[in-house]
Amino acid sequence: MGDGAAVRFCTGVTPRDLDDYRRWLVEAEAVGFDMLTTGDSQSLWAECFSVMALAATTTSRPDLAVTVVNPRTRHAAVAASAAATVQQLSGGRFRLACSSGDSALRNLGVPPARVSDVEAYAVAVHEATAGRVATWNGEQFSLDWLADPVPVPVWIAAEGPRMQQMAGRVAQGVVLANCLTEERYACALDNLGRGAAEAGRSVDDVERWHMVNLVFARTEDEGIDSIASEIAGSANHSFRFTLQGKALPEELGPRVQGLMSEYQSRFHAQPGAANPNRGLLDKYGLRSYLARLGTIAGPPERCVERLREVVAMGARNLILSQFVDDSYAWMRTFGDEVLPAFR
Repeated sequence: MGDGAAVRFCTGVTPRDLDDYRRWLVEAEAVGFDMLTTGDSQSLWAECFSVMALAATTTSRPDLAVTVVNPRTRHAAVAASAAATVQQLSGGRFRLACSSGDSALRNLGVPPARVSDVEAYAVAVHEATAGRVATWNGEQFSLDWLADPVPVPVWIAAEGPRMQQMAGRVAQGVVLANCLTEERYACALDNLGRGAAEAGRSVDDVERWHMVNLVFARTEDEGIDSIASEIAGSANHSFRFTLQGKALPEELGPRVQGLMSEYQSRFHAQPGAANPNRGLLDKYGLRSYLARLGTIAGPPERCVERLREVVAMGARNLILSQFVDDSYAWMRTFGDEVLPAFR
């Protein structure tokens, strides 16, 4: 692209049919994505480490990641062993992101993990995959089967000030959602920087990835409308613990709280007109504000324009969500009409 910035693009899906997923992997690698991800929500999608094992043996070039696991449904030793296995299968291409847990826990009636739990979990998983003795819940463990360890970078999906500060302190990377505006990104960088300073390192030691809903449509409004339920879900996740420290305009606080009070987690990340969450943006007058935080929509040329704005802001690593009916057509459009503008 014109300013010479290096931009990396990632995308991912949450498969239910593994034969189709194998085809999807071949297509995604051919398009040129730099990283491929999947999610962890056992009640909604296929098991994430099994999915990543398939990705590791089907692809050869892109990095791979799970975004995200949580400390409640997997013991740190179990997660570390699974991550180390995928790391070996992939030849060192795997990353693991963790956080407090959302739909994976809500659909089981389990409360989310505390920030301190996520911190201890991230450290334990990374240490174990590096071949060192790790500690979790007061007990030590190690991966005794791991003969030639390749440490798995552990990232934190961090949307609040305490989680972002913790990520700056201990994580190898961070996944930021709803940070596509200068105000939100500056706030996140400040939080990350404070944590990094506590550990005697720089914020630039933490690899930063931004979640982006990229939707091709005739108009920007049509694209936003097609994923209204996903935008509501992202807001529910971002603001569920606190509204503070997130650059949220004060007058919007009660509206966001209203949206969260009605959000139904059993429909999380399931696009379509039947999703009851899709009407929440308009009900609470949050469409324009929330869409700007994490969504880029419209014709391909408009999407390129918005992506360039985000890159100019400082975002260099972008995870593009595929909330579409035809992921193959979406990837072809991206490869033909968007990616060349950044290569």
